[in-house]
Amino acid sequence: MSRFRASTASAALAAALVAVALGARSGTELERTAIAELLLLGAGVAAVCAALLLAPRGRVHGAWAVAAFAALAVITALSVDWSIAPDISYVEASRTLAYLAVFAGAVAAARLAPRAAPAVLRGVLLAAVAIAAYGLAARVWPGSFDESALVGRIGLPFDYWNALAGVGAIGIVPALWLGARRGGSSLGRALAYPATGLLIATVLIASSRGALAGAAIATAIWLAVVPLRLRSVGILLVAAAAAAPVSAWALSKDPFRASLQPLSAREAVAGDFGLMLAAMLVALLAAGLVVEAVRARHRPSVALRVRTGVAIAVVAAAVPLALLTSVATSDRGLGGSVSDRVDDLTSETAVPPVGGARLGSVSSARATYWRQAWHAFEEQPVNGLGAGSFELSRLTYRKTAVRAGHAHGFVSQTLADLGLLGLAAALALLAAWLAAAARATGLGPRRWIAPAEWTAERAALVALALAAVAFGVQSATDWTWFVPGITVMALVAAGFVAGRGPLPRLASRTRDAATAGHVAGPAPVDAGESGWTPLRLSAAGAVVVLALLCGWMTWQPVAADRAVARSYELIDEHRPAAALREADRARDLNPYSGEPLYARAVALADLGRAPAALRALRQAVLEHPRDPDAWLRVATFQLDTLGSPERALEMVARAQQVDPLSPVAAAVAARANAAIAARDAPPVAPAVTP
Repeated sequence: MSRFRASTASAALAAALVAVALGARSGTELERTAIAELLLLGAGVAAVCAALLLAPRGRVHGAWAVAAFAALAVITALSVDWSIAPDISYVEASRTLAYLAVFAGAVAAARLAPRAAPAVLRGVLLAAVAIAAYGLAARVWPGSFDESALVGRIGLPFDYWNALAGVGAIGIVPALWLGARRGGSSLGRALAYPATGLLIATVLIASSRGALAGAAIATAIWLAVVPLRLRSVGILLVAAAAAAPVSAWALSKDPFRASLQPLSAREAVAGDFGLMLAAMLVALLAAGLVVEAVRARHRPSVALRVRTGVAIAVVAAAVPLALLTSVATSDRGLGGSVSDRVDDLTSETAVPPVGGARLGSVSSARATYWRQAWHAFEEQPVNGLGAGSFELSRLTYRKTAVRAGHAHGFVSQTLADLGLLGLAAALALLAAWLAAAARATGLGPRRWIAPAEWTAERAALVALALAAVAFGVQSATDWTWFVPGITVMALVAAGFVAGRGPLPRLASRTRDAATAGHVAGPAPVDAGESGWTPLRLSAAGAVVVLALLCGWMTWQPVAADRAVARSYELIDEHRPAAALREADRARDLNPYSGEPLYARAVALADLGRAPAALRALRQAVLEHPRDPDAWLRVATFQLDTLGSPERALEMVARAQQVDPLSPVAAAVAARANAAIAARDAPPVAPAVTP
């Protein structure tokens, strides 16, 4: 691939990833997310069809990982049938199918352009830097980006701080690769310094411990296995030294750590933050240019590099040893300190600190969500309660009125939603991907028998794999899987690595070179001819038909929501008959949602058909018995329309069975009791006028 084509491909990929992040945002708005999913579905299917028609014959690397992902998607879709929240499961099925298309498309792209790993990595890095810059810029110009922000921690464009920090974690190892690689331009390597500093500052200022752990683990593996560690350590230390004071200053200010800060308070620190951020980037770019200038004139000797490497290894081993020693000699001792940390992690009452202290704490509300997920898993351990159903299943087990839509952990969420069946599919996907990644990067058991040469492509493949690892580590404790912008970045990286196939091994390359009398070039990934054979055309056609079906399925909830909204508009226009038709159309579009039935009940009540309206509401209860809102709508109708507070209290009691702490249920019960008291109160004798 020429340099121009590689740069164009990187820019196009980065633009697409940024567009997904800005378009889908947190992934909780139905229409925005559906549009993004349709575009992802189309892009993934296009890549798969291109591979089916144009790629040469041979072994399809990554096929087992794609098959395992497909199994997870099928289980997610089938869960709609037994879900306690079929409307949510339907939406989650569409999300998972879009993710499958992205992963399969990345595998297909690796088959079409197996040597494009550096271009893909640059695209992921550009997207990560652009998204991180967007999130930080929102605090430099708060009035333009996020005037009504309620949370202090930075989170745009996702409206979720852990997702923004996760993007930073994904990009750190690719940034180290950019600056440590032996090829490329000196300006590109110098730009790695400000890029790394920007990404580190994003992770720190967002105060995401999961992202920090993911970045730390991915970076540690990079330094351990890739022979670019001295350059990487230099970039990392310089960037961290510049990002640390900026991050510490930001985390000492309430607008960066406290909620409900007025715009005036955020604007008061915005100018200083912008100047510090700009100074950091300029200083890091200057440092990068100086390092590159020195490196061009003076190459360190082998002895110096060995001594430096030994010194780094000694320091790396001494730091955890010193920390362990200090903990062991403390008043609580090693056992007591570990016990305290475990108690903080599992406590449902511990409150995490704010600001920089949060990064060193393990306290959080996750233990609460994990307990609730475990109780939901115990209800239906084999197949779970349905994809995305944790939002409803947790209500029965919550001890406070705090709302939460996710279990803050991929494993706990999967157990609650899809049971052991879903977890088995997810573990199969993980095992298949790890095997494919080990094969592609040359880091599997065969490396000791016939190691692969450390080429620029191999280093790029390792960096791509570690970008996916950073995301996976964070997803263990956060709900970033449900945010399309960050998940798609990780799936592109993971899919390309899985589809790349094995690199030429050093032993075979040397033997072939000796036989041929010259240095052998990279061996082709596959042998065989490509062509539009009937079998390939049929396979591509089947993929297109399946994609159209998935796209149609993805759009149905959006069309139904639009019809429901139109039904309420017609009610406001005093056109109940037309509103009823729109509600029925919405019901046909999405029979899994209760919203069309609610709109139908309103239209029927407006037409004077109260019994039919009550039947529509009861139908919603039959289809969504774990949704307290369904019971409360019946209760409200019984109270306000039919004038039956006793029946309303019966429905409230059913709602409180599935959500004992519902404030809405308590309010409806209070109104019903007040109506009964007013009805049963003795009449007041009229005043007698003399």
